[in-house]
Amino acid sequence: MWTAVFPLAVLLYYFFRKKYVSTTISSTLFWETSMRETKVSPYLKNLQRNALFYLQMAALLLLVFILLGPYLPKDEEVAEHTVFVVDTSASMAAKDGDNSLFDQNKKKMMELAKEKTGQAISIITTGKEPALVIREERDEHSILGAIDQLDLNYEQEQMQRSLDFVKSLASEGGVDVHIFTDFLDRSVFMESENGIRWTVHANDRPLANMSIEKFGAVSTANGTEAIVKLANQTTSVQSGTLLIRNEENGVELDRQEFKLDPQSDTLLSFKELPELSAIKAQIEIGDDYNLDNEAFVLLGNESSEVIIDQQLHELVKKAFEAIGLNITSGFVNQMNLARDEALLVTNDPKFLNEGTSPILLIGRNDSGTDQVSGRVETENDALFMLAPVEDVYVSELYPSFENYETIASVSDKPFIQRSPRGDIIILTDIGLTDWPLHPSFPLFFWSAAEMLTTDNNVVGTFKPNERKAILTSGGSEGLEVFTIDDQYITTYQEGGSFVAPAKPGIYKLLDNGKEELLTVQLEPSEKIIEHGSGYSLGAHTINNGKEEGKNKIGWLILLPVLLLLLIEWEVQRRRGYPN
Repeated sequence: MWTAVFPLAVLLYYFFRKKYVSTTISSTLFWETSMRETKVSPYLKNLQRNALFYLQMAALLLLVFILLGPYLPKDEEVAEHTVFVVDTSASMAAKDGDNSLFDQNKKKMMELAKEKTGQAISIITTGKEPALVIREERDEHSILGAIDQLDLNYEQEQMQRSLDFVKSLASEGGVDVHIFTDFLDRSVFMESENGIRWTVHANDRPLANMSIEKFGAVSTANGTEAIVKLANQTTSVQSGTLLIRNEENGVELDRQEFKLDPQSDTLLSFKELPELSAIKAQIEIGDDYNLDNEAFVLLGNESSEVIIDQQLHELVKKAFEAIGLNITSGFVNQMNLARDEALLVTNDPKFLNEGTSPILLIGRNDSGTDQVSGRVETENDALFMLAPVEDVYVSELYPSFENYETIASVSDKPFIQRSPRGDIIILTDIGLTDWPLHPSFPLFFWSAAEMLTTDNNVVGTFKPNERKAILTSGGSEGLEVFTIDDQYITTYQEGGSFVAPAKPGIYKLLDNGKEELLTVQLEPSEKIIEHGSGYSLGAHTINNGKEEGKNKIGWLILLPVLLLLLIEWEVQRRRGYPN
């Protein structure tokens, strides 16, 4: 563009060149009368007088235009491989008109697939673990069928992981990548990749959204108290109704009207609700995104705080730290104060008869040990489903407790017991075993903590498709998953392979006849609807090295430039100017 200075210089030259005044001389008076009939129109006369200026400016402007690199886009696609990266996060369920953003993107993909008939097409879906749906498929029927079967997984999109996956597919040749999402910042593509052309299909229209940003509940002496934080993401005032329901039977418990200013939030509280185990908050409002209009809470005695007796082996503390719990080392007085607020891990048997919550007892400080030898034998108990202890060597054991259930033994002597209240008792010191050398050591303490800190009928809170081991009874029927309305979803043979459902809500788990509840919550990032324009970046290449997608046309303009120079030369010659 800097070459545009040359036409400006020529223009300034014509402003400052010498001007001449027409003067009538007597010897030309006779010519004026005879030449009147041959005079041209004033417009044509002006053109004749300034022809050289117009020709020079036209030639220079055409030269500037050539330097800009003009091109025409090609109608054909020459990339051998096309990849569709599909955003399957929860935010794609937002509706633009009658259809969701996800359905609109599926329609665009089908149209593109039909245009690329015969070319290789791959489809990748986003998430914590990007999934390759089809790879380099050329059959149009199979491609369209795969697109039609695509569905939301409700996870955070983790787009960078999917793009890294695409780059690995592009290592062998040029790839035309089409990304279908709501918004993707250009900064993601800071590093240019040879052989890849990125095309982002985004949502360019802002959508209205009201969301339940946070929802919590707690049991009190007067019933259940709940608090809800609402957020208005729109540019206008929003009014609606917030409902609180008992999710187990769908009964409405309370409601409040609200009015929120643009880009603001508010807190609404509900008190003296009845004793509940599953609560649902729901806002009734006409926005474009419904998934974040609901939130769920399960009430139980789940805790992540552990107080470990200072007298216990240091490796016990390390094991609890490894499983991600909040650890506090304390003495007897501290443990007494937090008796029913945290899990106690101690060697003092007096805590077995105090408080209402079960404890983990490791060893005994009121008696001595006896030597043992032999193999550890265990009962079929959920405590050992993920942490088998048969290979652990135990040299000494403390005396056992009468009327307590023995779930592991050495040479017919109790090694691990369970009290009627649910306390777990390990009848040895960690230093008298080789247990810390086994992988089961931290897993056992995780299993024990799960049993002792989680309500009997509440499994916990999960993200969509979150993988997390849960304790099961080990029954032959496995772990069956149902919706809150008793619709069957799937079965897991063991708790170690459990994957939470994708759609947010409250679900039932059936474990050997025992019913438990879990909730799946949207991630905070999926409660925000973004928008932005689509764009294209980069260029893929073919074997001869020519740039695809552009037909350069600058060379065509050289011919008019040469013609203008020839005409300019002729104008100069007719005026008698030296060449």
